[in-house]
Amino acid sequence: MEKFAGALYTTALEAMMPDGKALQMGTSHQLGQHFSKVFDIKFLDKDEKEQYVWQTSWGFSTRMIGALVMVHGDDKGLVLPPRVAPVQVVIVPIPYKGAETEAIMTKAKEIFEKLRKKDIAVVLDDREEYTPGWKFNQWELKGVPIRIEIGPRDLKQKQVTLARRDTFQKSTLKEEEITDTVTKLLEEIQNNLFNKAKKLLEESTTTVKNYDEFKKVLEEKGGFIRASWCGNSACEERIKDETGATIRTVPFEKEKPFSKCVHCGEDASEVVYFARSY
Repeated sequence: MEKFAGALYTTALEAMMPDGKALQMGTSHQLGQHFSKVFDIKFLDKDEKEQYVWQTSWGFSTRMIGALVMVHGDDKGLVLPPRVAPVQVVIVPIPYKGAETEAIMTKAKEIFEKLRKKDIAVVLDDREEYTPGWKFNQWELKGVPIRIEIGPRDLKQKQVTLARRDTFQKSTLKEEEITDTVTKLLEEIQNNLFNKAKKLLEESTTTVKNYDEFKKVLEEKGGFIRASWCGNSACEERIKDETGATIRTVPFEKEKPFSKCVHCGEDASEVVYFARSY
């Protein structure tokens, strides 16, 4: 992993994408006093003495959003974890005709208010110019975790239909169960997406001890390759030239080398994680 020019050290957060490539989600650079001395940036300390400031630099937001889209999304669009979703629940009335339509809309508004009072980010899609099917597709594209459908049959049986964005599972529940069930389901969806991403990371990490294994894993599987490394930057550069993989991270908690350097065969100084990346 490269250190930012002029920094004392750099830390990074790497994620594994479903296609086996790594994505750097964020970086932080401890700049020390290097730039403050160059640009003469000072402050008065508690003793009223001038000191050069210590500076840091951080990059996180847009890359993290990209990683979230790539890890959780599918062919239908976004799949947003409930804790970051701007809309957690969408209510889609399925009107029929006459007074029944009015009753459906009234019930939809009642449910909307119940969820809103529970601090759930909910939207009632009562637009008349679009069909329910069109609305389903649009909200799936936007990744809303839960969709609530209310049609004539639901109204008659005093129930609603729930659809999960993460699994596409549909179920029915009684009106009086809606708030508690939705609250629990949002947490369940959050945990499900987390566990799927964790499983992806674990299954995409392979330990190798020699260069033949390294190249085979890289070509057949991809992902993170955990390997011992000699610490020589020229050795890393040769690996990059030959395979396209680079060192993505060096763990904060240093691991003891478990083999010779994966490329040159010399004594290794640390354990690192290689991968091809975006």
